[in-house]
Amino acid sequence: MPTPPEVEGWAHRPHLDGLRALAVYLVVAFHAGVGRASGGFVGVDVFFVLSGYLVTGLLVRDLDGPGGRVGFGRFYSRRVRRLLPAAAVNLVVTAVVFGAVAAPVEWADAQRAIRAAALYVANWHFIAQSADYFAADVEASPVAHYWSLSVEEQFYVVWPVLLAAVYAVARRWRGGPSRRVVQAAIALAALASFGLARSLVGPNISRAYQGTDTRAYQLLAGALLAVTPGIVARLHRSRAVAVLPAAAAVLVGAVVVLASDAIDVDAIWRGLAITVTTVGLIVALDAAEGGPVRALLSWAPLTYLGKISYGTYLWHWLVIVVLAREVELGHLATAGVAAAVATGLASLSYELLEHPIRSAPAQDRYRPVVIASGLALSLVVGVVIVPRVFDRASASAPGTAQASGGAGRAGSGRAGAGRAATGAAPAPSVLDVAFRDNFDTAPCQAARAAACSLAAGSGPKAIVVGDSHAGMLTPMLEDLARRHHLDLHGGYLPFCPWPRGINYQGSSKTCFADQAELYDRTIPELDPDIVFLAHRPIDDVNDPLTVVDEQQGPLRGSADRQVAAVDRRITDLVHELRADGRTVVIFEPIPVVAKARNPLTCLSSQRAVEPCRFVTRAGPGPEEQTIRRLAAEDPGVVAVNLDPLICPYLPICDPVVDDLVVKRDDNHLTVTFARSLREPVEAYLVAQGVLD
Repeated sequence: MPTPPEVEGWAHRPHLDGLRALAVYLVVAFHAGVGRASGGFVGVDVFFVLSGYLVTGLLVRDLDGPGGRVGFGRFYSRRVRRLLPAAAVNLVVTAVVFGAVAAPVEWADAQRAIRAAALYVANWHFIAQSADYFAADVEASPVAHYWSLSVEEQFYVVWPVLLAAVYAVARRWRGGPSRRVVQAAIALAALASFGLARSLVGPNISRAYQGTDTRAYQLLAGALLAVTPGIVARLHRSRAVAVLPAAAAVLVGAVVVLASDAIDVDAIWRGLAITVTTVGLIVALDAAEGGPVRALLSWAPLTYLGKISYGTYLWHWLVIVVLAREVELGHLATAGVAAAVATGLASLSYELLEHPIRSAPAQDRYRPVVIASGLALSLVVGVVIVPRVFDRASASAPGTAQASGGAGRAGSGRAGAGRAATGAAPAPSVLDVAFRDNFDTAPCQAARAAACSLAAGSGPKAIVVGDSHAGMLTPMLEDLARRHHLDLHGGYLPFCPWPRGINYQGSSKTCFADQAELYDRTIPELDPDIVFLAHRPIDDVNDPLTVVDEQQGPLRGSADRQVAAVDRRITDLVHELRADGRTVVIFEPIPVVAKARNPLTCLSSQRAVEPCRFVTRAGPGPEEQTIRRLAAEDPGVVAVNLDPLICPYLPICDPVVDDLVVKRDDNHLTVTFARSLREPVEAYLVAQGVLD
């Protein structure tokens, strides 16, 4: 994420400000969901490299200077003045705005996330929450983008001390400040960081992507360049200087390509590629004698956008969150509005807050006070101000007056004993439990070395396969496995449907690779007797998805073409599994609702259940027809239709059924409600001969 342009020490290089501007708007396009910018998250990687480069350059200036020591007070006070006040204002405004546009049931999670952001540990908070940066809705957290700010702030805290220690060791070892020792230490640390990221990418992409230790290699790559200034000097004096403008143009093009959907690689390999590209681009720009790219990036309007890029990054996410909730815009329009509004807010922040605070000379005389005040400000915002903002919102929220009426058993997710679906909305405490009532698929993802065990039994071997919808049904299947002695395992495809060769557009970057790993290695090695399949609906009338076919690419524009591709992929996969004699149990996709009508969000905002009902398709859609056709043709294929259980008055779906909150969001059942379906599902599977 954006870092402040430094003018002290090193000469100010406006072309690096221009590079910041390019990077921040790539991130805005990615967060707005622009399909062509599906790799735009690499803008964060560019910022990490720039941060490592510029900050290390300032530290090296001190370490190589007459005193040979880092000016810790000056360094930390300037970081505090530059970063913390703007972030504090942004977090308070975010809490106020999110409290106004979000449902009360979302406030508790938002409050925890904002507190983590204020304390600059947001990345670890989201890792602990198993939040996936690539597949989560923009509405999920109003501060999801603070993970990168947290990584960088943690780097600022630790790196000056570590670099000073490396310099001290180098001096003692060689009798002087040996650059080669310093360079070797930084290079080894960067390699270790990248190796850790690669080792974690399978089981948990969020841990690999958002961890401070796994992102350190990009900051260290910039640091390594800063302690190797001879590269720029030698290139500038060599004959190669003539080709550097062309090289810079090629490398800027490479940044744009890596930020697009033209390359299909996972985030970690893409991160390595953009790191190498950014380092090369910095060298080419710094060493070149002019050239069109350097001139463009040094253009005054663009450099100003780079100077305020920190503020643009802070504000753009809140703008996108509000747009997603309040208006219906296309992705390009969302990106345009978000860029314009965030840039305007960033400019105001820079001119009225950031620059005056940063440039106030008196503050240099009171550095310890500045540092302590900045840290206290962050603490007060996260621990005192933000909770009070949400408490005030909660006090005035619709339905809170009903909280004492029929609260039910909060631990069970029940809406209250004997409560009819036409009664009052469940109490906030019940809805808060329902909001968290999910199953974590991360420990059992398909990319693991082996399928993980869910329930050990002496009977037939079975595996649950699919995305988070398979996960929400897993506790019910675990109950059935224990009752019928199944040896049950899990092989989940994160944000990826089970039909091989099909992916949701804009979702998992590793979907096809995960499917190949599951069907080519995991299932043959496990050799299950039963395969349970479930995923999110593709063609639901309330929220139809565009899918990507592995061979044909995105299936936009033609519903018939998409239906045919999905039909073929489902049929091929089921035939593949049946060829080995396995029983295939397919849970038909359940009804979902448009995100704007999330039943749980509605219940938390209303005083009654009725306004939160939704209408779905009365009969089977194309995907369900394919599944039922396969079941009719082959007794070894069993289709399970949960719709009548989830929506007893189909096509009307109630948010509360049998005193249980049905959904935890717009498409997932609560685990408690899914487990309540065990008896009818068990009776059906016994009748079909799947269970003994």
